[in-house]
Amino acid sequence: MEKFFVFFECSVKMDKKKSEQTYSARSKDSVHYKRGFYVFNQENVKLLTNTELKVYEYIVQHSQKVIRMSVREIASETHVSPATVTRTISKLGFENIWECKLYLKETDNRKHNKKVFETSEIVEEFFSRSMQTEYEEKIQAAVKMIANSDTALFFGIGTSGLIAAYASRQFSNLGQSTFHIQDFSYPFHLISRQYRNTVAIIMSVSGETDIMLRKVADLKGLDSKIISITNSSTNTLAKQSDINFAYHLTPEYVDEEVNVTSQLPAVFIVETLARRNYNYTQKMRNEQR
Repeated sequence: MEKFFVFFECSVKMDKKKSEQTYSARSKDSVHYKRGFYVFNQENVKLLTNTELKVYEYIVQHSQKVIRMSVREIASETHVSPATVTRTISKLGFENIWECKLYLKETDNRKHNKKVFETSEIVEEFFSRSMQTEYEEKIQAAVKMIANSDTALFFGIGTSGLIAAYASRQFSNLGQSTFHIQDFSYPFHLISRQYRNTVAIIMSVSGETDIMLRKVADLKGLDSKIISITNSSTNTLAKQSDINFAYHLTPEYVDEEVNVTSQLPAVFIVETLARRNYNYTQKMRNEQR
């Protein structure tokens, strides 16, 4: 056992040194950097499964922590197997975890880059995944959920609130009974009968806003269905939802604190839901005649 341990230790050190040499010699096409976040080649990201996307999101959002973590620790934090972490790192263009860590370290000193994504880059990043079979199945399930409800409630804060207001109006224009909630102190619990057969459609980039999560708890207590549109599929709101649409864009911040992550995917999703809902309800009415 002692000999094995010594051999393993030496192997790790040799592997790390080899990674440093390989990384220095390799082209860096697999990754590039934008505004304090580590952005991986989107052609590689497109190949990731939903489980692997969880690992990818964790690496992007906790880059400095990942530098000091082992594969097993990353697996534990993301609730996947070590093999999934290793496979994700490989798909992102790295030979091993050491090479990934070297990239994160090397690009750390570039946090003053002011460039944000071009709209065309955002469209390519999202739409390359939005037409997948699983996404289509979620759209169909959400449409049925909305069509079978009495009212659709729309929630959002900040920029997400503006998208929620737009979504509510668009659904209304297409014949769906909707209500855009702007006042989060609205006493749902006092008028619970009106909200027994409702669907709450909630917009949130982070999915971690406290007041939003409290409102979700209130609505779930009234047996309302929850559909959320978030940037990540691993946040609290996504986990508490009946259906979650995650668009997995690389988070963007200006001055390290102003979140300017694009809302283009959220608009696309609510437009798709509104139009599909209209077509679905029209079809059901025609069949009943």
